Amino acid sequence: KPFVENLGRYGLLPDPGRDDGLPVGLTVASNPFTFGMDFVGVNCAACHVGELHREGKAVRVDGAPNMFNLQLFYSDAIDAVMAATSDRGKLWRALKRLGRQDYGRYGLAAPFVRPATLIYYGANVLVHRDRLDARLELVDVIKVAKEQRDPKHPTSGFGRLDAFDGTRNFIFTRLRKADADGGFKVNTANMVKLDAPVKFPWLWSRKASPLAPAEVYFDQPEKFPRVWGFKDYDWIEWTVDTNTVMERNFTETLGAGATVVLDPKSASLFESSVPIEDMHDLEWLAYYIDPPKWPASLFGEIKPDLAAAGEVIFKKQCAGCHEYGDDRRTPTGLIKLNAMRPEEVGTDSTAALRIACPIPDIGALTVPPKSYSVEDSQLLKDCAGVKAGQAFSGNPFAKTVQVSVDSIKQKAYAAASIDTAQQRAMEDLDQRGGVAWRDTLIDTQPPYGPYAARPLYGIWAAAPYLHNGSVPTLYHLLLPPDQRPKTFVLGAREYDPVKLGFVVDTACSAQDCLVDTSETGNGNAGHLWGTDLPESDRMALLEYLKTY
Repeated sequence: KPFVENLGRYGLLPDPGRDDGLPVGLTVASNPFTFGMDFVGVNCAACHVGELHREGKAVRVDGAPNMFNLQLFYSDAIDAVMAATSDRGKLWRALKRLGRQDYGRYGLAAPFVRPATLIYYGANVLVHRDRLDARLELVDVIKVAKEQRDPKHPTSGFGRLDAFDGTRNFIFTRLRKADADGGFKVNTANMVKLDAPVKFPWLWSRKASPLAPAEVYFDQPEKFPRVWGFKDYDWIEWTVDTNTVMERNFTETLGAGATVVLDPKSASLFESSVPIEDMHDLEWLAYYIDPPKWPASLFGEIKPDLAAAGEVIFKKQCAGCHEYGDDRRTPTGLIKLNAMRPEEVGTDSTAALRIACPIPDIGALTVPPKSYSVEDSQLLKDCAGVKAGQAFSGNPFAKTVQVSVDSIKQKAYAAASIDTAQQRAMEDLDQRGGVAWRDTLIDTQPPYGPYAARPLYGIWAAAPYLHNGSVPTLYHLLLPPDQRPKTFVLGAREYDPVKLGFVVDTACSAQDCLVDTSETGNGNAGHLWGTDLPESDRMALLEYLKTY
């Protein structure tokens, strides 16, 4: 089958209401880098609209993590493109499909419009070779990354992604390094393996609006749940590394494969495929997503007395880190997130350490270097260019991201004629006060950031658990680490309404559906709160979390 006709294998959800037949999270659009053609691309919903199944019925939840294998999707997409370009038969079939697009609206002129359109596409490619080269750079980066990946587990699997390292590779391996004949080469010095997965985060951050529906339940997939109110963390990302929403979005968009052309001879010559206003609209749509309410007709009624007993346990065991009242907000209303370093909470440190790795080669960027101590070098010994036991100077990750992304962002604003007032509104500076990135080296602390302790509203719909998705259910999270599953399947969506998470003994024939907690980045230890509860208290707490 053509690539776009077999997308269900990646975990993308069907969207029967669409005329183009594409699943949730894929969209059709054009930009300067599509040469006048409509291209299929990925948007937020691919990772952040989830679905839970029970006995043949389903609940779809806006803002919940989806069991989507994004890394495999990109890998196979590149394979499909390369196969089409290297196999004349496949290329001809692709061109014929392009030529069979609907030209009926042109009536009698259709036979003339079709070849003229194809000639226009071809001429666009020839005239704008720099745009094509920028696209091909992305292909080169993915090809090199595929060559370096672990053949045993080549992707992060379903519902998880090594987002930080993937973004790192897309941005920093494309810092221009010309070879002898002026061509582009992937800057492999900045390439890292993708072995620090994090789960797709849920997008809601406060209790549901009183106007929200009592249930978000359906057995027909086109009946989407409604969206209501969302906001407001002071720092964002699992590793709480920035407070800037728009720069976070630029970073994620670049990390997802957005294309940028910067002419080194002229600062005014700039093109980008980043859709700034659309990106901002999606951000504000996400602000209005509320956590779902427990679908009792599908998963069973909540037991009020048991939930009340669980609330008492929650206040003792969980509220200190995960509950946020008015006293834990900034003067402008932002939630002051609790955050704990890996050694404090005991969870897998790979993601936190990897984001602290300095960038070996920053090309033409100007970034103030940081001094790293001998102790720092011990912690960062697995980073490229770092030797354990030797102090060194390096380019800190967060600052390098800030410098590179801010440069692109400012040029994109100028190219789109977005004035200072609009920028201020887009970046929510009245509430956030300014743009900040966490320096990954704090002189009095280890050189890596903490993990966020987010509010637990709607947590029952946000499996798997811990930042890296290494625990399949909330029940297992409340067990001592040595009693948690060592391996389990991600990718199937069958929900366990007792343990609150995914059924762990589900079979899975898809690639990379097994999570092995003994592997790098997949550790399921730590987070010991509640692990010493008697079974009756554990079940009461789970009952309360259905209401939260």
